[in-house]
Amino acid sequence: MKIDVYQTKLTPFGRDVAFRVMTPDGYEEGDRLYPVLYMNDGQDIFRDEDSFSGHSLRYADYYTDYARFLPQIIIVGIDCPPTNRERSIQYAPYTRHFEIPQWSSYESEVIGKGSDYLDWITKELKPWIDVNYRTRKQGAYTGLGGFSSGTLISTYGVIMYPEFFSRLLCISGSFYNWMDKLDETMEQANLDHIRYIYLDVGTNEQGRLTTAEQFVDGAKMMYERFVGCGFDETQLKYRVLKGLTHTQGGWRLRFPDAIRWIFRDL
Repeated sequence: MKIDVYQTKLTPFGRDVAFRVMTPDGYEEGDRLYPVLYMNDGQDIFRDEDSFSGHSLRYADYYTDYARFLPQIIIVGIDCPPTNRERSIQYAPYTRHFEIPQWSSYESEVIGKGSDYLDWITKELKPWIDVNYRTRKQGAYTGLGGFSSGTLISTYGVIMYPEFFSRLLCISGSFYNWMDKLDETMEQANLDHIRYIYLDVGTNEQGRLTTAEQFVDGAKMMYERFVGCGFDETQLKYRVLKGLTHTQGGWRLRFPDAIRWIFRDL
């Protein structure tokens, strides 16, 4: 396993961004082509020292110990913006005004530029990855994922960019406040290209705008929408995890199984 770190220009937003590329054991020795998973909040994926908070999913350590039980894929982790406000703009494909509860520090309006971010991934980042790494570049072998708000842009991306993505990884999805917009998107789209979906939520999640009950309700609604579109237990994994919180420590427990699920046919 090797992790390469790069800096590039996030063109639509006019700022630099770091991304990390993890290649699996054996990559250097052969000529095999690998599926790819693109992950939002990439600073939190591999190592604590990369994370803004000092807490990560520690996937590098997990892979070192359990690689033999994991699908052999390339993971591209894209760092999130430096502030919550910029993160909301980048990870929201929609614009919305919010009535802000007293306990929340959330901004009252999000002018989402998620489509610009996805255009950058598909038109600039992914082509570069496909040239510089041995990838199975077809959408049938490519996943997109995240946690919290990163699941919103991932869900939209897998639905609306069918030629690029077919596998969706959603941990602790922040769906509740966007369900009407997602409903409109799903009604207009054909989801036949989607191969596998992983969707979960902890019962003790708490976000900047979303209560624990709303996290659970949002995940349930998203699950029901996918079931209504024809996905069953052979394609869709849904988990409600008692007591787990909205933290890297909680997400760390689920991430390896989520990867196994969305790449279960490898």
